[in-house]
Amino acid sequence: MLKGFSKYLDDPKFVDWIAHPTPEKNTYWERYISENPKEREKIHVLKECLSMLRTKDEVLSRDEKEEILDLIYQKVTVEQPKPRLIYLSILKYAAIAVILVGLGLYMNTESTSKKAMEIDELLQVGVDSISTTKLVLADAKEIHIEDKKSDVNYSTSANLVINQKDTIAITNTTKDKKPEMNQLIVPFGKHSKLTLSDGSIVHLNSGSRLIFPAKFTEAIREVYLGGEAFFEVESDKERPFVVKLVKDETFSVEAVGTKFNVNSYDRHNSVTTVLTEGEVHLKDNSKNSFFSSSKKTIMKPGELAEWNVTSQTVVAQKRVNTDYYTSWIDGILIFNSETLNEITSRISAFYNVDIRLSEEVDGAFKLTGKLDLNESLETTLKNLAITASITYEKTESNGILIFK
Repeated sequence: MLKGFSKYLDDPKFVDWIAHPTPEKNTYWERYISENPKEREKIHVLKECLSMLRTKDEVLSRDEKEEILDLIYQKVTVEQPKPRLIYLSILKYAAIAVILVGLGLYMNTESTSKKAMEIDELLQVGVDSISTTKLVLADAKEIHIEDKKSDVNYSTSANLVINQKDTIAITNTTKDKKPEMNQLIVPFGKHSKLTLSDGSIVHLNSGSRLIFPAKFTEAIREVYLGGEAFFEVESDKERPFVVKLVKDETFSVEAVGTKFNVNSYDRHNSVTTVLTEGEVHLKDNSKNSFFSSSKKTIMKPGELAEWNVTSQTVVAQKRVNTDYYTSWIDGILIFNSETLNEITSRISAFYNVDIRLSEEVDGAFKLTGKLDLNESLETTLKNLAITASITYEKTESNGILIFK
């Protein structure tokens, strides 16, 4: 059973692709998979297991190979204790039971792999490559929304409504009626409000994406976030609401009915969660258990928790002014005794533009106030220039240079 997996683990080219993916390597292996469709599921399981190992080497050691094969074996088989004495008839039915359980586990793994593959395909569209908000439906249909602030509503029974006027029928293209994943991508300089099928509201910040089912039909309401979003979760004690991250699948935020902000931009080596109402649990999926109580896994209103991606631990948990972290929902950037360097960095991130300070400008100069990000970049820079007594100009590379 494991022989078919071993050939890939012995292939430095395959291991290098998982450890150091590039567009060229992706193209090669995508072509390979399309030419060998029977290998698709096998390769996806290998990608999952190798990602857990987090190796950076092209050649795996013997111990690493054995560890990967053990993980794969656990995914598709179930070990049963052997009794000392058993009647043949009981043994027959026990064997059938083991086969059924093993088949069920395999089918569950297959279902999980298919969802992961579906999400991988959706992630092929980069945030940097679009200028309008894009909604990608399960049938691959793309809807482009020009407005700077958009409103997408899935809460009606069979339709989605865009900006409270355009109505589109929602269809399920799968025969088994399992939830199909949709994706909302918000480019830099814009933001969007998304109402999910259960009535939960998600505010997506500039340069962010959310992958979600058109309709929640499973025991857990699960979505995938890349970037930053503020969640207003509709209460449902029977079905927890779970936010998983595109950048780090080992971490998730679980809630029942609450309001919280998650910042998981790729440019940061951390994930920041700020709770404004209710209660959330931070979950370490790599250990398949909640953090111990000594690490303060349960957040209370008014708290911030920071998860470090490298160490995979909560490195900070403290009380904060939540308005500072959530004012972006209204298009407002609040700064309280922040340096000019920090403020321009936040403006740069929102509009996705390179902003540099000339040597004559004191980047450590501190300011207190607010800026309206609903305005254009030009207007925002003019307001900052008045507040900080600075001037600016556009560079040849379409960046911004600030000087006295």
